[in-house]
Amino acid sequence: MSHEGAPRNIPHRVTSRHLRLLRALQERPLTREEVDTIAGASNGPDEVLRLRRGYGLAVPCLRMGATDRDGRPVEVGVYRLTEGDRVKAAELLAASATVGLRTQPAI
Repeated sequence: MSHEGAPRNIPHRVTSRHLRLLRALQERPLTREEVDTIAGASNGPDEVLRLRRGYGLAVPCLRMGATDRDGRPVEVGVYRLTEGDRVKAAELLAASATVGLRTQPAI
């Protein structure tokens, strides 16, 4: 049964890693390394995959040209939220704060 204004497809447990990532992605795009740091994980792309599968987010990864510390050209992955993702992320964050969804600490 659907309630008007209720967040859609939100799991019962939202990990603290995902909450941190969603808050940060609402602010700005994040590099893969920033995702690792913010999530507190050594495999940030897996956490992004979990956001995609668990919450139906797109979270595209754009490749941006950069230079590594040795002066070589590289492509850096940058994750961002689409406009649709922003709506879903806002619903998820609001629900976790106001509806009392329990957060599950990430290891």
